[in-house]
Order: sequence, then C-alpha cells, then structure tokens
Amino acid sequence: MTTTWRPLAAVLMCGAIAGWTTQGWRKDASIAELQRAAATSKSTAATALAQATARVLTLERAAGATLAQRADHLTQEQDHAKTERDRFNADVRSGAVRLSIPVASGNCAATADATAAAGRRHETRAELDPATAAALDAIAGDGDDATRQLNACIDAYNLVRDTYHVQTE
Repeated sequence: MTTTWRPLAAVLMCGAIAGWTTQGWRKDASIAELQRAAATSKSTAATALAQATARVLTLERAAGATLAQRADHLTQEQDHAKTERDRFNADVRSGAVRLSIPVASGNCAATADATAAAGRRHETRAELDPATAAALDAIAGDGDDATRQLNACIDAYNLVRDTYHVQTE
C-alpha cells in the first residue's frame, strides 16, 4: 500500500507546486498591472497639475502686468493733477485767477434773496486771499487724490476677481 501512495503523493505534490507557481505568476502579473496603472495615474495627475500650474502662472503674470499698468496710470493721473493744482495755485498767487464766494450781507439778505428769485443774479461776493484759496484747493486736491486711489483699488479688485473667477457673496 505504501507503494501506491507514493506516486499519488508525488503527483499531488507536483500539482500543488504547479498550482502554487501558476498562482504566483498570476499574482505577480496582477501586481505589475496595478503598478503600471498607478504609474499611469501618477503621470496623468502630474501632467494635469503642471498644466493647471502653468495656467495659474499665466493668469498671475497677466494680472500682475495689468495691475502694474493700472499703477502707472494712477501715477500719471496723480502727477497730472498735481501739475494742474500747482498751475492753479501759481495763477491764484499771481492774481491771474481770483476766487470769490457768495456772502450774505447782514440786513440785506432778504432783499438779495428776493432779487435772486426775481431772476436778477446780483449777489454780494467776497474775494478769498491767495493763502485761503490755496488751502481750499489743497483740501479739494487731497479728496480728488483719495478718490483716484480708491478707484484704482476698485479696478484692481475687479481685475483679480474677474481674472480668477472669484465668486463674491
């Protein structure tokens, strides 16, 4: 009886070894396929990331250039306004330009209002001295400068919002 089991055991042992080897090959092939798929996915993700990064960098460069142009434009506007203010102040100091404001004259205010309502434009005016005119112009100029700066900030905000498609609210 032992002699009959030996060939059978040998056949079974060979079958087990063959099965084990075949299973190992299939497992190795599956692992290799998974590694190839992972490498392909990794490569695809890296390519997508590189493309997205390039798009964002392009947008950043364009937005930066536009913001720099807007800053240059603001500087030019500010310089032009300063030149105009300086010219105006020089004209006021030299007397080429005279500034005056309407004033109410004591008891004649009711009469002045009645004549103005009747269509006559005669009003009492007081001329400003050059220093006062320059001070008032400086106040107005500061306000104009602040308005220009705020408009430049709004333009920059809108540019960034539109460039990067930022949703507000």
